[in-house]
Amino acid sequence: MNRKMKALLGISHASVLAMGLVAGLVLGGLLGLYVHSSTHLGDLRHQVAYPTPEQAMLALVNDWYVGTQKVEIVSAGRASPFLDDLYFVTARVWAERRADGRALPADGDVPGCCFLRLKNGWVLVPEGRCPTLIALGQWLFGLDG
Repeated sequence: MNRKMKALLGISHASVLAMGLVAGLVLGGLLGLYVHSSTHLGDLRHQVAYPTPEQAMLALVNDWYVGTQKVEIVSAGRASPFLDDLYFVTARVWAERRADGRALPADGDVPGCCFLRLKNGWVLVPEGRCPTLIALGQWLFGLDG
């Protein structure tokens, strides 16, 4: 076998190995996304659901603050341009204090939360659960919420 043929075989073997590695990483990533999304969706189904993300935020404000004087929804909309079922809502809250006892700034507190639409309504998705990944998995794999 001449030198050119050996070089071509080496390149083709390396190419096949690289494609196999990329395919394995993609499949592993998709499997991880599926497991992450389906696991968290199972947990989220047991939460209280609300008709709209804004109503969910107002209900949470009632739980998180004491002596609430005024609440304004500052913004509410899709958290991602391509995920219709994930919203981020920001509110401005004027109250005596937070439920944990901490004081609020004079110009009000500004909490923001992600809400995911499930079959029974909108539920809070804590930031630590990676809401965008859950919503992506829900959309990509057609998972029921």
